[in-house]
Amino acid sequence: MAIKEELLEFLEINVLTPTETNQLADITILRKVRTTRMRLKKLTTAEKIEEFFWHAMATDNGIDTYTIVSRIGAPTFEDVRLEFKRLCGRI
Repeated sequence: MAIKEELLEFLEINVLTPTETNQLADITILRKVRTTRMRLKKLTTAEKIEEFFWHAMATDNGIDTYTIVSRIGAPTFEDVRLEFKRLCGRI
């Protein structure tokens, strides 16, 4: 199982930064990235980050975010779920 910092780094490198720096990212996407980053950094354990990751994809807001972000070709949580699951020691 990865530690908190490893999970944060993984999500930062593979989802948040590439989405934030995508040329097509508008203010709505940038706001969503900033909000997600702030929420992740407030979480105190790797387990809470993992829980947030899986929960985020199942919410209405998460589904909306996926739709908006994938439309510009930027990476989403859904795109990295297998690698994330492996990093968490679930496979």
